[in-house]
Amino acid sequence: MRNGNVERRLLLGTQGWQRAEWIGSYYPADLPPEWRLAYYANDCGCVLLPAEDWCSGDLEPLRAALGEAPSSLVVFLQAPAAEAAGCDLRLLAAHDTVLLVGRYDPRFAGIPQWVARAPDLWVDGESANALVRWTVDAIDLRDLRARAERLPEATRALVLDGGGADPGRVAELRALLELMGRS
Repeated sequence: MRNGNVERRLLLGTQGWQRAEWIGSYYPADLPPEWRLAYYANDCGCVLLPAEDWCSGDLEPLRAALGEAPSSLVVFLQAPAAEAAGCDLRLLAAHDTVLLVGRYDPRFAGIPQWVARAPDLWVDGESANALVRWTVDAIDLRDLRARAERLPEATRALVLDGGGADPGRVAELRALLELMGRS
């Protein structure tokens, strides 16, 4: 994906990659933190980062993690509030990056921006590609199948969030979507 155009049929991922409950269950307990994103990228093709994860505080841990991750990982960034100080997008230059905005934001001209059409749906105005975020309490394949049947045809990225989101289970979702002809 370059310039906001997803090349693969459907990217799968989670919101964030650093949940404490994933250490020991998904990530090996002895895996260095800066290697976790690269490990995550073995199972997921994208990650969604809320503004507070990339636009505030010490960015060195994020910079280190991105330095270890493959450049094929697509990074979706939720835009900061309008009153937020400028955010440094240079640290993401080596990755396909898409900014998720409420409406086009001229502060980030030159970066692909997908605009919110619903609380968990963002659409690229040029290609009509869409990112959908599902909140899941548990990985229930029957529930996910029903949701997948209602996915917009233009969905090019699907992100799981909530207590049931687990990058270790993304392969099951991918298999389900492949069986349904959606991935």
